[in-house]
Amino acid sequence: MTLTTSRRDMLKTLAAGGLLIPFAMSGRGFAAMTAEPAKLNAFLRIAPDGIVTIASRKPEIGQGIMTSLPMLIAEELDADWKNVRIEEARLDPVFGNQMTGGSYATTLNWDELRRVGAAGRAMLLAAAAKSWGVSAGELTTSAGVVKHAKSGKTASFGSLAALAALETMPDLKSVTLKDKKDFRIIGTNVRQYDGPKIVTGQPLFAIDTRLPGMKYATYVKAPVFKAKVKSANLDAARAVKGVHKVFTVE
Repeated sequence: MTLTTSRRDMLKTLAAGGLLIPFAMSGRGFAAMTAEPAKLNAFLRIAPDGIVTIASRKPEIGQGIMTSLPMLIAEELDADWKNVRIEEARLDPVFGNQMTGGSYATTLNWDELRRVGAAGRAMLLAAAAKSWGVSAGELTTSAGVVKHAKSGKTASFGSLAALAALETMPDLKSVTLKDKKDFRIIGTNVRQYDGPKIVTGQPLFAIDTRLPGMKYATYVKAPVFKAKVKSANLDAARAVKGVHKVFTVE
């Protein structure tokens, strides 16, 4: 179902006085004519080769959240986990609450992110239904493939992605979620996405960030609750080699 236009077809169309429109009216339309991954929503892109890229909106601080949250989306999308790639989401309000801490990330995102994946699945089903001239209700999905049992037709997510990106994303409250008995990804033993980077000491966390001219701050904390600074020899601290600024805070 990949959309292609050969040079021969283009010349034949123009020679016949036809109008060739390369769907360049918008970024999403243009994606249908390229090999670029199609963006179904802020969290989800699907490439023609079937690779599904999912953004993890919560920062990874060693708790495995960069793996578990994309699993929620992939489950409801009905993706093939071996074709899933994960990236950390940029800081953007479109991703909602991106704070981490308190060990509630999976619980608080359980419903919302599953609905994100279900919305992507609905768009893929709508694209296939239009292409085959059938009802979306007649279609099923499994491990990255859309199927029509009556005709025996199948289409990979990759082949449908560009067309699915042209569909209107459904209201997240209206999408149908899987029954837990049908889970294929959630609850399984999945390798932590960034495990190899962690054990080999590759930069991953905020403390690993290095920027030009970057300085480091440290502080002396009172040993008791609600204590206030009585006095401090700031001049002595400023005299230490490499110190740029010293101050007290309430």
